[in-house]
Amino acid sequence: MTEQYSIAEKFEITGRGVVVVIDEVTGRVPGTVYKVELKGAYGDRVVAEALKEWLLRRCTGSFEKEAYFLSGLHKTDVPEHAVLVFI
Repeated sequence: MTEQYSIAEKFEITGRGVVVVIDEVTGRVPGTVYKVELKGAYGDRVVAEALKEWLLRRCTGSFEKEAYFLSGLHKTDVPEHAVLVFI
């Protein structure tokens, strides 16, 4: 069974890759690599490995977003209106 999440925002870390942020908490472990597919609204797809990143580690309150680092990809590689699918 696959899970998919809308990408709320994306930003590039120059020379390293792109980070995509979802507006949900999945319970996945930070520092772990997951195989994902980015599916665009018009059928475009990109398969990648996503490293779950820590968000606001020092924040004591609840934070209901998650970020995934996609090494080697550029912001333009992430299709517009894409969803992040864990495969």
